[in-house]
Amino acid sequence: MDSDRLTYLLQTWAEWSRRDDHGLGYPSTAAGIRWRPGDDFDGMVASLDETMALAVDACVDGLPDNERIAVGVVVLASPRVWRFREPIEVIYARAREMLKVRLNARGIE
Repeated sequence: MDSDRLTYLLQTWAEWSRRDDHGLGYPSTAAGIRWRPGDDFDGMVASLDETMALAVDACVDGLPDNERIAVGVVVLASPRVWRFREPIEVIYARAREMLKVRLNARGIE
């Protein structure tokens, strides 16, 4: 996975995480099928973006604390609550490398 692709996935995840309608409750379709064959192309693309955002969310959630918080600070502009021993840029770069491996393991390239 190249850096531009990861940046796109993180931006998609950031947009998804800022939304108010995360569809809590039971989904109307099966977990593995996010669109129906009769939907239009834009709907299928939006559904795929949401699926990728969910995968990125799971991968970010599985990162070690420092890396997870660094992603939140850099990508989501979350407030910095405490200081790190290393510069946040170093931790964020390490988090990006970890995310590349985790996303590839989930089949997202």
